Amino acid sequence: MQKKIKEITGLAFVFVMFNLIIGCKTTQQITTTNTSPIIVAMDLVNIVEDKVKIEIKVNNIDLDTLSYYMPKIVPGTYQNNSYGKYIEDFEAFDNQGNLLKVTKYGDNRWKISNTKQLSKITYWVNDTFDSESTNDVFSPTGSNILKDKNFVLNLYAFIGYFNGMKENKYKLFIKHPSILKASTSLEEIFSEHPSNNVSNTDIDYFLFKRYADVVDNPIMYTNQDAVSFSVNDIKIQLSVYSKNATHNASDLAPQIKHMIRAQKNFLGAINSTKKYSILVYLSSSRSDDAQGYGALEHNTSTVVVLPESLPQEKLNEALTNVVSHEFFHIVTPLTLHSKEIHNFDYNAPKMSEHLWLYEGTTEYFSILFQISQGLITKEQFFERIIDKIEAASSFDESFSFTTMSKNILMDPYRKNYRNVYEKGALISMCLDIIMRDKSEGAYGLLDLIKNLSSEYGINTPFEDHKLIKSIERASYPEISAFLQKHVAGTTPIDYEFYLNKIGVHYAVENIPSSYFIFEQQPFVTGSEPTKEVSFTSDIPFNSFLKGLGILEGDVLLSINNKEYHLKNIYDLFGDSNKWKIGDEITFKIKRNDKVMILKSNVIKPTVEKIILKQDVKASERQKKLFKKWVNE
Repeated sequence: MQKKIKEITGLAFVFVMFNLIIGCKTTQQITTTNTSPIIVAMDLVNIVEDKVKIEIKVNNIDLDTLSYYMPKIVPGTYQNNSYGKYIEDFEAFDNQGNLLKVTKYGDNRWKISNTKQLSKITYWVNDTFDSESTNDVFSPTGSNILKDKNFVLNLYAFIGYFNGMKENKYKLFIKHPSILKASTSLEEIFSEHPSNNVSNTDIDYFLFKRYADVVDNPIMYTNQDAVSFSVNDIKIQLSVYSKNATHNASDLAPQIKHMIRAQKNFLGAINSTKKYSILVYLSSSRSDDAQGYGALEHNTSTVVVLPESLPQEKLNEALTNVVSHEFFHIVTPLTLHSKEIHNFDYNAPKMSEHLWLYEGTTEYFSILFQISQGLITKEQFFERIIDKIEAASSFDESFSFTTMSKNILMDPYRKNYRNVYEKGALISMCLDIIMRDKSEGAYGLLDLIKNLSSEYGINTPFEDHKLIKSIERASYPEISAFLQKHVAGTTPIDYEFYLNKIGVHYAVENIPSSYFIFEQQPFVTGSEPTKEVSFTSDIPFNSFLKGLGILEGDVLLSINNKEYHLKNIYDLFGDSNKWKIGDEITFKIKRNDKVMILKSNVIKPTVEKIILKQDVKASERQKKLFKKWVNE
């Protein structure tokens, strides 16, 4: 429905439109259980000091006081961001425009007095992208305000909720420059371009059933191209903002289309999503731009932030890895989830015990589908698995995974969060292998998830403490035993034991290395206080440094009489490139305050790296299980 009206300045224009659409409201007394809509107006035209103004209409409140909240945390994130910190000049008004008393509590709550007279609240919102040097909001969970160019609207960063009214409908009107178009999976009620519109602005109107839908539906406004295409029965929208026009949606679409087709083939009937939006913000990597690279999932969309400087091949690879992970979240936790996720408390969250399921299984599927659908080679697949085994070994295993998950927002568990992507994926791998072994290859983890999704689902959450029993009923006692021992318990997992069931074992390979760096991991570091260069590394030294006799902590003084220190540390890499095999080399080092001379001949350096390989002596049964595992 469209109505032509005169241009009215400011956010009042939005509310006039709202009244024309729904007509006058009848007066009624409501409580915190009322179903009256929350009416929100967002002005993306009149930006002031890089801030957006929000006006929220609410009336007929039959309460003396009412509190308005901004989220402290939202689903899919595992840290407290307190989006109320980005709110300024919060005010509440009665019908005559008089100010009502507002008291702020902490970062995220505003208590409004005399709310029987409340007509509206207003406030200004700062974005997070240009202040990441002073905040720790992960970019894809944040917001961007770039006047006339780009707006990344994770709506929970702009819109909050009244206590007791999270189940109310939300009606959102966004005033924006006509040159910017909205990319979102939301069904737009209408977009209005008023007559006599000298300011070239439009109004978009969106409707949400409840606050959780506001949280779940990001919008990106951009003046750059967006493309849409279909994969089987799902419509994909890809929108890209690249400040310097380095990349565009048309160039990135073929890889995305190929990837999602592969994911759909992998998932089969488990996915019922009909529309999916991929909102890509490519950061200039400046200090006042987004710095946190990755993505945040939603039911029907994902927000992605990556560096604009990536060449297209690397950007395609990054999008494949990042977006495939987020797309698989439509299975868990967006479909299969606990009551803690289903009834999410945005300001006093109770976290689920099963991050291994939400993040680990998702990460595992994002790797498994790539070999299953021929997107990566067997060697690349093995490399990703062994990388996760090595990464998982660096985390604390003194507490159980369920305990960590339940307390992930608190220390000491919080610093182990990244392990949900490492050990969490490996837990899922072991479960998959156990089920393949027990079923002669016929039944795997994806089958288990499908069965659990039919028992539970979007509107039927499970109880955390009953999940393992539910999994046992849908699979095997051995699966329950594994989870009790290694997930609810603290026993480390012997990954090689499970890999051997499918004929895969550990092996050692000599990988070519540079003299002072391997795979972007340097063997040296500089000390600012002492200006010295010392040998240190998170990986074993290469064969050259080992043969020379270098030990961890040795301080490098000179090589062939050239002194090295913090100021010329990078000369090491250039100078060593000029060395010739067989040349004599003399290192002067300091070890425990004792100066030592180490001599050797230059050799071609290598690093011993643990890899995974298929056993040439694998049995026919092991070979069969492996093929079923990777769909070979």
